[in-house]
Amino acid sequence: MTIISEPKLAKPGAGLPLIEWLVAKYIIFPNRFRSTTIEQSLKEFEAEAQRIIELASGLSDEQLSKRCLIPRLQGLEDSSRYWSVAMTIEHLNIVGEGMLAIIVSLSRNNNQLPKVGTADVKPLVDVAPQETVEKFKKLVENFGRLTRKIDFDKYTDSKHSHPWFGPLNAREWTLFAAPHQQIHRKQIEAIIARLK
Repeated sequence: MTIISEPKLAKPGAGLPLIEWLVAKYIIFPNRFRSTTIEQSLKEFEAEAQRIIELASGLSDEQLSKRCLIPRLQGLEDSSRYWSVAMTIEHLNIVGEGMLAIIVSLSRNNNQLPKVGTADVKPLVDVAPQETVEKFKKLVENFGRLTRKIDFDKYTDSKHSHPWFGPLNAREWTLFAAPHQQIHRKQIEAIIARLK
């Protein structure tokens, strides 16, 4: 009988390598916040979601639940490298619901929100694959529907802190959603490549 041991990875919340974090915080995201519209970002978010749904739809429950160790991808914390496709989608559910709540609250000038760290948004190992995918589909629909109703110019000074990138307003949180989704779509592709 073969026993598969857990790989030794950094603790959740350890963050990104310093250079990668600095480039993201001071170059990539400020440029995105200046040059991307809400509608462009929502279309990117929805396109990434569609790709994730298509990737997941070709997998059995067993494949969706199989954890695979992948190389660390740019933007991916070391502790997230040993997930299944279902765990990755559940992480997107947790973060997406949290971001949507933050965006809606900030758009109403409410920044009295609980502080959340990256360790707080890690998925459980044992998630129900099909339920997780269905939940993701609903989240994507709600995210687009609700954010398209927001006046992002109304309370630009109302901010909530991202654990890695500091205080962001509702517009910035919305523009952050698509790149986050893209990182985890690449993670799902890397997991699927190792299922064979």
